[in-house]
Amino acid sequence: MADRGPSREDAPASFARPYAAGRIPVWLDCDPGHDDAFAIILAAYHPRLHLLGISTVAGNQSVEKVTRNALDVLHFAGVPGVGVVAGQAGPLMRAAAICPEIHGETGLDGPHGGPALPHSRRAPLPGKAPVVMAEAISAFLGEHPDAGPVRLICTGALTNAALLLALYPELKGGLAITLMGGAIGVGNMGPVTEFNIQVDPEAAKMVFEAGVPLQMVPIEVTHTALATPEVLGRLLSSHAGISKFKALVGQLLTFFAATYREVFKFEAAPLHDPCAVALVAAPSIFEVEEMRVDIETISPLSAGQTVCDVWHQTGRPKNCAVARAMDVDAFWDILIAALDRAEAASPLR
Repeated sequence: MADRGPSREDAPASFARPYAAGRIPVWLDCDPGHDDAFAIILAAYHPRLHLLGISTVAGNQSVEKVTRNALDVLHFAGVPGVGVVAGQAGPLMRAAAICPEIHGETGLDGPHGGPALPHSRRAPLPGKAPVVMAEAISAFLGEHPDAGPVRLICTGALTNAALLLALYPELKGGLAITLMGGAIGVGNMGPVTEFNIQVDPEAAKMVFEAGVPLQMVPIEVTHTALATPEVLGRLLSSHAGISKFKALVGQLLTFFAATYREVFKFEAAPLHDPCAVALVAAPSIFEVEEMRVDIETISPLSAGQTVCDVWHQTGRPKNCAVARAMDVDAFWDILIAALDRAEAASPLR
């Protein structure tokens, strides 16, 4: 299907979206990644959220690839006026780790190999991610002092977030962080470690000890967001039949489901990352518990573990609101509504 016109795609990827009073300002820090693609769409199209911008971090693939993927998702979903800045290419103190066995060589592979989405002509914003993030967040809070705090939603390694907090401690009073990551019990990249935290545990430790309001959506919750055949039917339905937009959504989920089946023996793929966006947009669909969470950085067996003091045994002050359960049907309702809005705006509809 032909592109509807060059106007949106040729527009500079800058911070140009008008703010509607009452919306929650969010910045998305991500590593797209199939599930990150859905997090971007939900952040852009949920009516309670105002997406300020996107930063990327190495994780699901290299930072160069995930930055290109973020730009491609914005084009695919018809989102103008949201800039993307490339972030850290690796952890603070460790070698970079990527995840091609789950997300493919591009980070957004389709079922036949290669990228599932058409490439955007947009370029990322110049500059270093922590600097661009700080400038954009400070400018927004300066223009809208009653709109804060800005919610930093992290769906990858916490490297950019740690640097932002270390370099700009004056922003802490205007920030709150919601992250997808960690595990209360069993991990997915080690016996007790989850990928996003395991990739850069030193950065995670800095974030968890920074003293900013913090929410965590662990894999015990995100593993309930399974794109079952019934859910796929709802996701891909369209009043006018299967559009090109919905067909590409289907390709993303087909690849993701196949790799999860092969690697983890899941019967359906879990959409981890949009769960963190959903917690900000619709907190009432979650059960959340305040507890102490510390990050293990030393043990060769468990570096990257989120040590969750569920029973408050350590006596250490609580520093994190941890999601314990989610209304899965309500989650799919809000994600499908966002996809429908994206389909209506997409140049590929």
